[in-house]
Amino acid sequence: MPLPPDNERETDERLTASAAEFLIQGGEENAASMLLSCLLEFEIKSKYKYVADFDEYINTGYHDIWIYLKCPRSVYDILTDSDNPLSQSIQRSIKAILPPNIFLKDVVISGELVDIDPSWCTELLEIARGKRTHNQLADQAQAKVRTWKDLRFRSVSEVRIAMALDAAGVFFLPNCRGRLNTPLGRENREADFLVCNEGKWGILEVDGEPFHPPSRTVHDHERDRLFKSHGILVVEHFDASECFENAGAVVAKFLAILKQS
Repeated sequence: MPLPPDNERETDERLTASAAEFLIQGGEENAASMLLSCLLEFEIKSKYKYVADFDEYINTGYHDIWIYLKCPRSVYDILTDSDNPLSQSIQRSIKAILPPNIFLKDVVISGELVDIDPSWCTELLEIARGKRTHNQLADQAQAKVRTWKDLRFRSVSEVRIAMALDAAGVFFLPNCRGRLNTPLGRENREADFLVCNEGKWGILEVDGEPFHPPSRTVHDHERDRLFKSHGILVVEHFDASECFENAGAVVAKFLAILKQS
């Protein structure tokens, strides 16, 4: 008796983007941000019925799908709690965007594998022992921080922008605090990405994350004005979903604006 074929596990950013957009449309930005910080893979199996007269399986046109989410630790702890509203929202969003002939069998949550450099063991030991200091995300709990090339980021959207800037060969400082003049005196301010290209300086901001909610718009605009008062005339904001889905295009657009400034 022949067995029905199975498909291999695949990665699908369109599923991630669709579920995140569904959440954003419902005002569930925090759940969308968590989903966007994960790598979504899926495994789909067609449903067959056995026809004895022909001794073979016939494709019914229906499919079962398994979703695998690889998450940073902070998101893993939330998504593995089935009673957490954010976990429930994400699973509901995945079900909502699936076609009617595809049935969700399970959402499997796991930790993520990280990229490593030759000196990975020494670097992690220094971080674990508190020996490495820097002014990147100094007020963030380590569990909430994503690391790439020994740099710290708040989300996978920021990591993808960093990778795109790196590929473009430009000088950039991510999430670093600096001192500047404000109406209240000298204070610290932090830009998501301070970029220098061909002698021109600009700031690229990744919006839509929990640390850039709509309620912070006035604060962000005030900060932008402070940067501009110090001569950084290009401050561009991009949606986190766009940064996640097409970081290369975002960076190309930003560098084009910076070049024209």
